[in-house]
Amino acid sequence: MLRLSKTLNKHRANIRGLSILKTKTSNDTTFEVGQVVEGFIVKEVRPVTDFQLTALRLEHQKSGADYLHIDRNDTNNVFSVAFRTTPKQSNGLPHILEHTTLCGSKKFPCRDPFFKMLNRSMANFMNAMTAPDYTFYPFCTENQSDYYNLMSVYLDAVFNPMLRESDFRQEGWRLEHKDVDDKSSPIEIKGVVYNEMKGVYSDNQQIYNEHFLNYILPSNTYGINSGGDPNVIPSLTHSDLVAFHRRYYHPSNSRFYSYGNFNLENHLRFLNDAFLKNCSADPSIKDETKVPNEKRWATSKRAHVACREDPMVPKDKQSSLSIGTLWSDITNTQETFELAILSRLLLNGPNAKFYKSLIEPNIGTDFSAATGFTDQTRDTFFAVGLQGLNTSDFERVESIYEDTIKSAIKEGFDNRDIDNILHSVELSMRHQTSNFGLQLLYGTLPIWNHDGNILDSMCVSEKIDEFKKKISNKPNYLQSLVDKYLLNNNHKLIMTMSPENNFEELRKENEEKLLKEKLTPLSDADKENIYQQGLELRKQQDAIQDVTCLPSLSINDLKKTTDSVPLIRENIDNTPVFIFPQPTNQVTYFRSLINTSHLSDDLKTLIPLFCNVVTRMGTKSMDFRQFDQLVRKSTGGLQVSQSIIDSPRNLFNMKESVILNSHCLDKNVDEMFDLWKQLFTQVTFEDENRFKTLVQEEASSLANSISGSGHMYAMLCATAGINPIDAQRETYGGLQYISTMKKIAQIDDLKPIMKKLEKISEIILNKNTMKCSLTIVDNNSTAVKGLESFLNTIAGNWDLSNEYNKIDKQDNNVKCFHHVLPFSVNYCAKALPGVHYAHKDFAPLKVLCKYMSSKYLLPTVREKNGAYGSGASLSMSGSIQMFSYRDPKPIETFEAFDGACNWVNNKKITIEELNEAKLAIFQGIDHPVAPMSKGNALFFNDMDQQIRQEHRNQIMNVKIDDILNVANLYFSNTNFAKALIGPANNGINLGTNWNVTNHEDL
Repeated sequence: MLRLSKTLNKHRANIRGLSILKTKTSNDTTFEVGQVVEGFIVKEVRPVTDFQLTALRLEHQKSGADYLHIDRNDTNNVFSVAFRTTPKQSNGLPHILEHTTLCGSKKFPCRDPFFKMLNRSMANFMNAMTAPDYTFYPFCTENQSDYYNLMSVYLDAVFNPMLRESDFRQEGWRLEHKDVDDKSSPIEIKGVVYNEMKGVYSDNQQIYNEHFLNYILPSNTYGINSGGDPNVIPSLTHSDLVAFHRRYYHPSNSRFYSYGNFNLENHLRFLNDAFLKNCSADPSIKDETKVPNEKRWATSKRAHVACREDPMVPKDKQSSLSIGTLWSDITNTQETFELAILSRLLLNGPNAKFYKSLIEPNIGTDFSAATGFTDQTRDTFFAVGLQGLNTSDFERVESIYEDTIKSAIKEGFDNRDIDNILHSVELSMRHQTSNFGLQLLYGTLPIWNHDGNILDSMCVSEKIDEFKKKISNKPNYLQSLVDKYLLNNNHKLIMTMSPENNFEELRKENEEKLLKEKLTPLSDADKENIYQQGLELRKQQDAIQDVTCLPSLSINDLKKTTDSVPLIRENIDNTPVFIFPQPTNQVTYFRSLINTSHLSDDLKTLIPLFCNVVTRMGTKSMDFRQFDQLVRKSTGGLQVSQSIIDSPRNLFNMKESVILNSHCLDKNVDEMFDLWKQLFTQVTFEDENRFKTLVQEEASSLANSISGSGHMYAMLCATAGINPIDAQRETYGGLQYISTMKKIAQIDDLKPIMKKLEKISEIILNKNTMKCSLTIVDNNSTAVKGLESFLNTIAGNWDLSNEYNKIDKQDNNVKCFHHVLPFSVNYCAKALPGVHYAHKDFAPLKVLCKYMSSKYLLPTVREKNGAYGSGASLSMSGSIQMFSYRDPKPIETFEAFDGACNWVNNKKITIEELNEAKLAIFQGIDHPVAPMSKGNALFFNDMDQQIRQEHRNQIMNVKIDDILNVANLYFSNTNFAKALIGPANNGINLGTNWNVTNHEDL
């Protein structure tokens, strides 16, 4: 489950359509406005021709429930149910309710049916999410039986949940002895959401975002933390939870969404017959949950927030400042669309006004966390500022802000930049993804939640036309928006944040004070009750669940063969080219793989930085602004990334590579390849100020990523101890790389680094070790000619006898790594040596990891010990990994990791459980693939249809004995490594094999 911050995915500027009164869907059923279908009345019908879809708005006659259906010839069908939830306190009520509804329901009374359905379904997405003003429960699947199975489980969960007090105590918060069996051990506050939010409050970026939202929209629900403040969560009672559900999880407050090629009438019939037909409307709920517009301020306001010190950032550059103003009502979709364009003109790319004035002078390290246009709340708002500041810079930043606004009004905006933004909208409309239905839900739900016209919001072409008309009739139209919403807007918030030396100590003091307040009034009988409740909860957690009530697909429901991908192999100018004919909707996709194994080690460590900056430095004939403008005019961007690709057939064999990636409208193919030519033949690393700006941005971004991705860094750190390829990955993308970038960012003279990047470009920006791929419609000869022209222009002669480089395994006495960082929760990982993809044991190991995740690690580490997440996996590099996320009990987690093999041997595995683990694996194997991505496994990983089919067969044929054999063969291995990221911990047995890095001392 996820909690959404104030930004839910991205702006919905990729849908448009034309309004008519009736339509025929792809299911050959005609729907007309006013028609009644299975208890629902059709309110509006509109085709959206650019995406070959039809949007239908319906309302349930008895309950008043809203329904939006998107009929489209897409096999990845989506369903969601949402409720407007507008809490008044920061006790995390809607967030904890979201968790608790999924812990069992009337029809499915077993514990945690949500997690159990993850292994009984072929859903490619299942989740539940809490935003500041709504909660929703979406899933996606291509299987129709699966779709109705999940609908049944989801709808029974939200309308008929058990809401047991024990589930509230597990998911929300509880008082419990540290050692549940030991009555003399101290009593603690525990709970999944409680620990999750402690993790959120360890992240300075999250703290900043949350407080900015609270301060700029203080009067209504946005003024509190919907996810829950750890200091307030323990004020929530179980009865509060039950009452909130009874009131607000009502059909009259519900919004249903379906998308895809399944029959709408069947959806409506299922929903009406099983859940809605006996419901009556209660319109007062919608009135009660409405979020009013924020009352505009007469004068601007200021706020200051404290945060923890960040050891990954220089001590004198840890402050932030943002200035924000309130903008449009979200239901005014035309104005919101135009303001989104204005925001991009002000912020996005080196030609943007605030980028020039704030980023390029290198006052700070990057834009502040709150920067951007937030169009998910009832009143939208815009904010801009800097992080990585010294407090002495605050006044200067405010002055630059005012000067930039006045300059924008005086000078206006470059028409080329406006055209480039509109081009990006057109390109995004044609760019096809595998989860379009889910992204559409994310884009429309915030408007729908505030009773806006969601079908109007999809008509982007009309909004573009209206916008063009305005700027044509009034050339200074955009300047007038700047004047109205930025210069002369009294609803302005100036918020700063700086670290406090004792921030963590104060947090602990508040936690201890809260615990004392809870414990002081307790009688001996109360304490005995706490002890007994702890024993009872653990008994319930340990109990074998009867899951026969839950629906499930079977292995027989799965396809037996892998899908083939059409491929044309060519050699163009002696360079291998893979052409994948696909229905790309008039978009050309180009990728290239350049082998870098021949670089020296000192250059290899700089490849990630090279990739980050090479397309952003400009060329000999164009500065970085001119080059960026041309890139935005003709493409969706030129991306360069570093990659280490494992051989599927041999352990410790890898391709060290740089990947080129771009896409464009078919009509812009020549321009796209001309840009790549420019980069290959004229790239320059001479602008030291520009380079310093990019280095600061990268170092800041990496430092900010640790808290949100701590489990990924922990796994990489652990696997580096047992796998030489993962050791390379850690060097290029783990905590080691973050430390490297921190050091580079503090260097005054960057010229030596720039010289090395120039050397990298001389060695790899040619076709000596390159291979290319095109994904195009099968008659697009223009793209092939464009690629041919590119290859003919650049230097080099293809000469690569062996793409793979074998890495010798290095013995390393240090096998356990503790990275001390000032978080209030931990990220744990353990790694063991495994096997390569084609090995006979890879399939049973993969099944074992899935089985262990759902049956052992989640119940033990998450449910009992309160971590937000835990699991096991097997990587392509051959590393077995166990991990935990936002974990309050690292010692117990490592004990669970160490006990995994014994648990498997003592657990009687059933055929049903084995098949569930296989289903969970096939969710990933058979997930929908967008046309642009088909063939990637072959091009990048050398995984042809034969090896993928063999792997599929091996998964299908895994037996219980195979599971037991690989468990004893690999999980009992004493050659393991561990990693812990989190606060100092004296309780862990730091023996001779532990290496402790205290980043606060570096």
